[in-house]
Amino acid sequence: MLGRLGKGRCLIILALALGFAWLMYQAGLVETWSRSEEYSHGGLVLLLIGYVVYKRRADLAAIAPRATWLGPVGGLLALAVMIVGAVAGIFQLQMYSVWLFAVAVVLALGGLPLLRKLFLPLMIAFMVIPLPKSLEPALTAQLQLISSQLGVWVIRLFGGVVYQEGNVIDMGGTRLLVAEACAGLRYLYPLMSLGAIGGYLLRAPLWMRWLLFLSTIPITIFMNSFRIGVTGLLVETWGSQHTEGFLHFFEGWVVFIAAALALLLVAWVLVRLAPERRDLFDAFSVDAPPSAPGSERASSIVAGPALVGVTLAVLVAAVAGPSLAAREEVLPQRQPLTRFPAAIDEWTAREYRLPPLVEAVAGASEYFYADFFSPRGTVNLYVSYYHTQRQGQIPHSPAVCIPGDGWVIVSNEPVEIRTRSGEVFEANRLITAKGDRKVLAYYWLKQGQRMYRRELLARLDLIRFSALERRTDGALIRLVAELMPGEAVADADQRLGLFAQALTGVLSDFVPD
Repeated sequence: MLGRLGKGRCLIILALALGFAWLMYQAGLVETWSRSEEYSHGGLVLLLIGYVVYKRRADLAAIAPRATWLGPVGGLLALAVMIVGAVAGIFQLQMYSVWLFAVAVVLALGGLPLLRKLFLPLMIAFMVIPLPKSLEPALTAQLQLISSQLGVWVIRLFGGVVYQEGNVIDMGGTRLLVAEACAGLRYLYPLMSLGAIGGYLLRAPLWMRWLLFLSTIPITIFMNSFRIGVTGLLVETWGSQHTEGFLHFFEGWVVFIAAALALLLVAWVLVRLAPERRDLFDAFSVDAPPSAPGSERASSIVAGPALVGVTLAVLVAAVAGPSLAAREEVLPQRQPLTRFPAAIDEWTAREYRLPPLVEAVAGASEYFYADFFSPRGTVNLYVSYYHTQRQGQIPHSPAVCIPGDGWVIVSNEPVEIRTRSGEVFEANRLITAKGDRKVLAYYWLKQGQRMYRRELLARLDLIRFSALERRTDGALIRLVAELMPGEAVADADQRLGLFAQALTGVLSDFVPD
């Protein structure tokens, strides 16, 4: 693709390869692909994309060489994103910067024409970057509920007795929680990547290629529901030990292989419907489509100053990234939540512990969970504190987690909370219902002196918080009041408002300003 390689070009290619390898390691991509079941396919996908691009190198060489300023500009943008991510300790931004550097290299080599040719491979590569942890639950919560519902249907189909509340499947002596680790995501991401590669290689009309890719979503939901159902039946027949250990791992691989075969079946049907009927494997080709008559071919793509500029940006990122990421954080003085007061004004507490699985999903450094009683009624308080959010451990939004326990969100709107000192800030006011029960909840995020009701704004402010104050600690505060029979929502609002005002008088000792 680069014609005859001189020593200078060889050095540039070597520097880019080493720089990219180090950036992927530094950003945490290599660790994610090696440890995460959901993204363990990442390295294999990149190798496959590289092989396809290599096989289509002759088609890429047809692009006329052109000098472009877009490559260096893209390199500077990627460098800026990497620096911000390293300073703020947000691995997600560092991961995105690696992908942006790849786009910048493509622009430096062939400008927009080459970017158009490689757009789909680049988008497939983008899919192996983990979703932000603040976004992933919101996008997949509904898939979890659908999987649970279909899984319960499978259990009942084979005579099982089961009761479902959201993602909690109650089988009498055993309760299964369809948490993130078993929500089908371990199939969804690799299967979507497989479907995207298949769609890219499929010789068929565009709508068929898109259909092959999108079919991965219902296939994943159906297969995961079947897996939940089979797991439930095993639990009912032989006990909960059959959902753990080797059998749990084995079931995962069996179901993924079944999902891949289902995707292959969809591809076979599409190939049979295509205008040019081919054998299934002949319909997929890593070679470039035949060139149009009269198309001109260029001898090479110029690796000139634009590529040198991008290479320098990659090397700067590789050198500066570790030192910026290694900055020590300031740990503010605070009281541990184990010393949280058992009485606040007229309110007295009874503390509880969360189930171990819920603790693991929340991932908080510390938490406090208790009912506070007073003549006005009961308020449940949950404070989850994170010493650092640099490793992607962030508070989970109750708006996403609550439906997983069978509750339905009736309304979600802002509410003003007045602190003990007289200041006012906005929190989320959530009304949820399950059967005849109705619950009112207030919740907000606290980072330093600032309160946030929107998770996105809190994540963006984390960049400022880390860069200027060298802190990334934060907390989720949630207050819950269940409405008693005949109690008006306004009375529960008053109860939560008074407790929240009292809480702000002691909260800063445990979640520092």
